[in-house]
Amino acid sequence: MRQVFRRVLDKKGQIRVVEIPVPTFGPDQVLVATRYTVISVGTEGATIGKTFPELVKQTLQDPWMRNAVKNLVFGASPQAIKNIVWDEITLMRVIGYSGSGLVLEVGKNVNGIQPGDRVAFAAQGHAEIVAPSCNLTIPIPGAVSLEDAAFVTLGGIAMQGVRRAEIKLGERVAVIGLGLVGQLVAQLVNTAGGHVIGIDVNQKRLDELRVLVPHAMEVNASTMDPVQSVLSLTGGYGADAVIISAGSKDRSIANQAMKMSRKQGCVVFVGIVKMDLERMPFFRNELDLRFSRAYGPGSYDAEYGDGRIDYPRHYIRWTEQRNLAEFLQLLQEGRVQVQPMIGGIFPVEEAQQAYNRLYGGSLGGTSALLEYKGDGETAKRTTISIPSPRMTKGNRIRIGVIGCGNFTRSTHLPNLHKNRTFQISAIASATGSSAASVVSRYGVACSTTDYHEILDDPEIDAVLIATRHHMHGPIACEALKAGKHVFVEKPAVLDWDQYYQLKNALSETDRVYMVGYNRRYAPLAQKLKENIRDVLGLIVQYQVCVPEIPSDHWTLNPVEGGGRLIGEAEHFFDFINFLVGESPTQITARCVLQERDTIFSQFNFCVDLRYGNRALGTVIYTSYAAPGSSRETITVYQGNRTMVLDGFRKLIVRGKLKKTHRSRFADMGHTGELDYFASSMREGLNYQPIGLLVASRTSLEAMDWLKNQEKGVVKHE
Repeated sequence: MRQVFRRVLDKKGQIRVVEIPVPTFGPDQVLVATRYTVISVGTEGATIGKTFPELVKQTLQDPWMRNAVKNLVFGASPQAIKNIVWDEITLMRVIGYSGSGLVLEVGKNVNGIQPGDRVAFAAQGHAEIVAPSCNLTIPIPGAVSLEDAAFVTLGGIAMQGVRRAEIKLGERVAVIGLGLVGQLVAQLVNTAGGHVIGIDVNQKRLDELRVLVPHAMEVNASTMDPVQSVLSLTGGYGADAVIISAGSKDRSIANQAMKMSRKQGCVVFVGIVKMDLERMPFFRNELDLRFSRAYGPGSYDAEYGDGRIDYPRHYIRWTEQRNLAEFLQLLQEGRVQVQPMIGGIFPVEEAQQAYNRLYGGSLGGTSALLEYKGDGETAKRTTISIPSPRMTKGNRIRIGVIGCGNFTRSTHLPNLHKNRTFQISAIASATGSSAASVVSRYGVACSTTDYHEILDDPEIDAVLIATRHHMHGPIACEALKAGKHVFVEKPAVLDWDQYYQLKNALSETDRVYMVGYNRRYAPLAQKLKENIRDVLGLIVQYQVCVPEIPSDHWTLNPVEGGGRLIGEAEHFFDFINFLVGESPTQITARCVLQERDTIFSQFNFCVDLRYGNRALGTVIYTSYAAPGSSRETITVYQGNRTMVLDGFRKLIVRGKLKKTHRSRFADMGHTGELDYFASSMREGLNYQPIGLLVASRTSLEAMDWLKNQEKGVVKHE
């Protein structure tokens, strides 16, 4: 199927139409053959219209990204930095978010929608086939055309903004910015019984408003003082509400909105404008400042957005889905119009022409439609071949990569490509879009959204699994049964059921199975291991200092990510096992829970490992450390010696003499682990003699401790 993308690297306004496989869809999703999608010159233009320097500046303004970039610059090699930067600027980014089409298939949990139904959808890009969740898929009323229904997301955004303003009959409402969303806001204000005062610097937009809302009052902000004009039109009192739907870096817009508002009025931000606010207008008029988030309650809630939950109608009347459905109802009743705003309809293969005309100002309306004329089935391919792939050379190991997230693109794929032992034969990703920017770069023969295509391919020797955590164990079991060698990123499993399933699969195969515990292959880790003597009496402390991540991040979700203990701590347990050379015989755990935390979202825990009478190990994982603290510090005590491995860049051994080993850059062992994986397949090496799943078992037993501290250690045989 064809999908529209943009890249940071490409010049302003340039897009790409790329052939990718059809996305997968789950039990809460709907597979839709698209008929129309909307290009918004305002909302979408804010994304695609940015230049490369503007995008870099925007990225660095995020404090989390600043911290990540700082850690990268001070710890990574030039090659690692190059890989990450190159991935960022060449990544194919999905654009578009509103459309309509015909249902091809529905997930088992979807109710009220059947194959063949006409639907509108939100939060999906310009693509021939999309897979929205059931909460973002709305049946189209009979009298509404597919063209009109394609505006559903824009309508939802406008509707939520109007709801936030709480407009009452007869109120005067100023709408600043009359682009596509602004025109819809104005119509909804009129439908709600408010009197519209439209404000824009473009007379053409004001003329369009006159067609859509004939009785609206108009203010041309390029020739008139908008504040004085609104005060004059309201008898000197000011607007009851001001809705800002403009997108601008002009700081005066927000301040003008306050000054044109009546006392105890409200200002609602729908568009993105610079907010360098003056205090006194707010203070003197006692104004309410409100923000409108996307298209209603449910926005930025992954559980809702993915269709796994809904909000009770009795308590949350207008969710995202209900706002979208109401907009379609208003279209059916003729109380909102979108046809006058359509400047043209273009086949998807002519998408660049549509963008050029929109940005060049030669298109009549504030939007354009992309049209998709295929029957859906024609484009419904889960696997596509890439033209002119590099041929396999020599006796290379042909590997298929399942999962194409940030870490795969920035680390695994460059390392596999550089390692002359491997040939990347196929890439599988859930949507196909994340793989679009790398298949040609690495000479990959095919891209698929069905990983079974890789498992069923007899030409592929091994798989690298780097999906979201909950799929690691199940896919590894399938791959082993298919006769593939397996390299899987941590965690190996998320729960005991997966643990036993994987354990059974390993007992029935002679294939190499390896987990991405890369730290044991780091050069300084090997040096540290050499300094440990094979005698009784060893204490290892592994300290990890991390900043907290947002509570809605997928890694903290108990279903997909498992939390930090299950999802990440395997690394550290494995490293201590590596240094000691044994499996722990006793495991205990404690954590500090803040008021908002659960055992899955907490960031502060301590796990103690006992290795009979030989050694003790402790993992301290905390978000309480001061900024600038080393992320990972391993301290080893043995025989009147102290060894400290700091950030995998410096190893200090203190005893009778002090020895210091340094690395210019932090080598975390990612290339070394791939070398070992290749050697294991070629030479039959026995990976992890202390047990394949010891680190996973440790994580699960530690989590059981946190769940059942009063019951002591929970044993699983």
